[in-house]
Amino acid sequence: MTRRLIAGLALTLGFAAAGDAFARDDEYQRLADRFDRLAADPALGQRAPAQMDRARAALAEFKEAGRGDRKQLVHLVERRIDIAQATAQAESLESQRADLQRENDRLQLAIARRDAAQARAELERQRLQSQIRAEEAESARRDAEAARAEGEQAAQAAEAARSEADQAKRMAAAQAKATALAKKEAELEAAVSGNAPKPKPAAAKPKPKAKPKQDAAGG
Repeated sequence: MTRRLIAGLALTLGFAAAGDAFARDDEYQRLADRFDRLAADPALGQRAPAQMDRARAALAEFKEAGRGDRKQLVHLVERRIDIAQATAQAESLESQRADLQRENDRLQLAIARRDAAQARAELERQRLQSQIRAEEAESARRDAEAARAEGEQAAQAAEAARSEADQAKRMAAAQAKATALAKKEAELEAAVSGNAPKPKPAAAKPKPKAKPKQDAAGG
């Protein structure tokens, strides 16, 4: 009786220990699967290495722990896996934010370069237009200066022609006056000396020619 009771008790304890081992293995497998999924995540597995190492160490400690430490270690492993996952997610978000910031900076730089190129092109266009306007203004000024010079030359030529004509008129008038005075002086001298020229007789009118007589035969 006693032997059977001891054997039954041992068997019961053995089943309990085996059940406890199976339960511990199931709990460990659950935690190990969760950790492995996190480690295999392409976006998170390579991040938060310190927190991942702590979670891995807690998982290994749980695997080797006895029955009395399992409950406490389960919460510790889960907490460290949660921390590793949250830290990896935070690092992933920060990396995405940094990538977006770099992309934004790159776009802003491209926009700034484009705006600067457009500003330089506009400045060059304005400079060329200003140069063209300056050249056109200089050409117009030279044309106007040449036209004024031609006008002044024409005006000077006309004035010289008028002056020459006036001088010719004055010379002709002076010549006529001198001739008239000389003639009058000669007449007065002749009158004083009694040698005044006699008036010339009027020329006799020529007689008309006689018409030729016609022959008797010509009747």
